[in-house]
Amino acid sequence: MCEPTTLLIAATAVSTLGAGYGALQANAQSNYQARVADQNARLSAESARQEQDNTRDAALQHYRKVAQLQGQQRVAMAGGGLDVNFGNAAGLTADTEMLAREDASRIYEQGAENVRGFDIEGSNYRSQAKASRQAATGALVGGAFEMAGTALGGASQYKQLKAKGFK
Repeated sequence: MCEPTTLLIAATAVSTLGAGYGALQANAQSNYQARVADQNARLSAESARQEQDNTRDAALQHYRKVAQLQGQQRVAMAGGGLDVNFGNAAGLTADTEMLAREDASRIYEQGAENVRGFDIEGSNYRSQAKASRQAATGALVGGAFEMAGTALGGASQYKQLKAKGFK
């Protein structure tokens, strides 16, 4: 059977190594979480760019429909013998243009709001990645202190055993 001092030294060594391993595992986990958050931030930025493209496409499609409508209005008014530049016909053309601009403004406002949401989401992911990196560093520092504390505790117990006459 082993002497108490040998057992104490072995137990201290195992505990110290366990604390170090735990710190490395916590560090690796936090670094992984940081990489995931970084990837999510990149995907959010990509979504924001895609939303901008979609907004431009929606506005372009809207303007094409409006141009088609205005052409139909002009043909109908001209076919009825109306001058599209005077009176009610001119008012209808102006109203169509005004409503088209209002609709286009709403398209762009909605697109900007969606992009803003993606920007906020990306910012949150970047903050999460930063926090995870800090947690990874903290795990290593905390693990080092835990290892040192375990080793010092073992040394103190060893000293007490030696003082009692154990070898």
